[in-house]
Amino acid sequence: MTARTQPTCTLAAHAPRSSRSSRSSRSSRSSRSSRPAALLAALSLCGLLAPQQAQAAPADFVGTWVNSNVATNGITRINVTRSGGGPLTVQVFGRCHPNDCDWGSAPVLTYGASVSDTNHLTATAVYAKGFSNTTLVMTFTRGRLDVQALTQFTDGSGRQNYASRDAFTRYR
Repeated sequence: MTARTQPTCTLAAHAPRSSRSSRSSRSSRSSRSSRPAALLAALSLCGLLAPQQAQAAPADFVGTWVNSNVATNGITRINVTRSGGGPLTVQVFGRCHPNDCDWGSAPVLTYGASVSDTNHLTATAVYAKGFSNTTLVMTFTRGRLDVQALTQFTDGSGRQNYASRDAFTRYR
């Protein structure tokens, strides 16, 4: 993952001055006294407009999750981990015989309900498996993990893209 530099917000030291001939000394004093307030407002706006790094998902995502439908032919287990306060990673297992297939690990991107929401309860991960791409949309709700898997076939096999949805409970 590469680091991105964030744009900076720059401000003029003071607002441009208009012709003093049209101003009275009273309006000149008034504009000088409003400059600190205007500067403060501009600095506050810069803080709001400067891009912020998204907060990580809540710790509630982390853990091992098992499909509530034990007879599923799809995803059977999901492991969500975080190493040393870093980004979240997901490892998915799908139904195979005799043992479940390990899809490998993928980075997790989390989302809040708005641009200011730091309590991220939705996450995505993308798996490119060679013959297909699967996007997982995971939502943490009331102690369970709801997962929608959107699979697009890329191998020219003629198979139809499909969506599945499953509920997962935390493995204890």
